[in-house]
Amino acid sequence: MQDYWNDPPDYPEAPECCEEEMEVNDDGDCKCLKCGAVIEAQWDIEPPEEPSEPWPPENEAPPESENCPHGEKWGDCGACDHEGDLAFDAARERRLFRA
Repeated sequence: MQDYWNDPPDYPEAPECCEEEMEVNDDGDCKCLKCGAVIEAQWDIEPPEEPSEPWPPENEAPPESENCPHGEKWGDCGACDHEGDLAFDAARERRLFRA
């Protein structure tokens, strides 16, 4: 068993230039004190903006169907219940057993 929560995080080492470690400033940029070479920090990509229109549209009602894809009434289909149970179990295992 691996107790990963007890291990301290590994911080990345500063890159080397001219056979010495580069100096890292507060912004995360690295600079060589000998030759003056600079490596700028690369930040994470920002998340996409929220959609401007709500989904589903507020004035549009979802399509109503009296039967499920298996031809049974909604709530009375054993095949739909079974598929829902499998999806729930898969989601639970993905959440609990992340690698």
